[in-house]
Amino acid sequence: MNKIMNPSDVCKISDLPANPIEMFNTLIKRAGVKYIPMNLATVDSEFCVLNRTIVYRGLTDNSEICFVTERNSRKYKNLKANPKSALTILLNIDLEEENRETWQIRLMNACAVEIDDQAILSKFWQEEPLFAKIRSHIVECGKPMNHEELILKHNKLLANYQSGQNTLEQSPSYTAFKILPKLWDFYKSEPGKIADRVQYKLCDNEFNEWTTYHVAA
Repeated sequence: MNKIMNPSDVCKISDLPANPIEMFNTLIKRAGVKYIPMNLATVDSEFCVLNRTIVYRGLTDNSEICFVTERNSRKYKNLKANPKSALTILLNIDLEEENRETWQIRLMNACAVEIDDQAILSKFWQEEPLFAKIRSHIVECGKPMNHEELILKHNKLLANYQSGQNTLEQSPSYTAFKILPKLWDFYKSEPGKIADRVQYKLCDNEFNEWTTYHVAA
């Protein structure tokens, strides 16, 4: 007789670490991916709320999530006017259907703070691919543009770089932010199971102490 598989079940997030960064680092390691897109939502004076995809660039020494942007971008203007923000990360672990875990990680009740440590900014800049460095020097985000003019600017700067006339030092508009959340939300789902959620709520910022609890998914 064929074994009848349970058509429904409940998943549970177990072995909770003391703080959300430990949980986050464990999931990043298990996912085994280097390129991690994140969705950032900001307050906007014209559109109320705007969201966009950004790229995870690592953690500060204080374990704060970082991303880079341009000072001429709309997100930069949004965050300088109102640093309140929210961040969402989606991770898939083990893409085999029967073993797949999907994790949604949300950073809530958060503020975005511009990073003023030039050592961190220099590190990020050196990690940028060539096209990104050129873009930072010639593109003004969100402004109308002529494609042919952009090609000419690109090709000229590329030629100057290749000939050694321009070393593509960090542009004046290049910058980075760190996200400071007061609440982390980890949502785990598996095929055929009711999902589980765990939240970490900051209770003492000075000592980095968090209250941890399960919530209905």
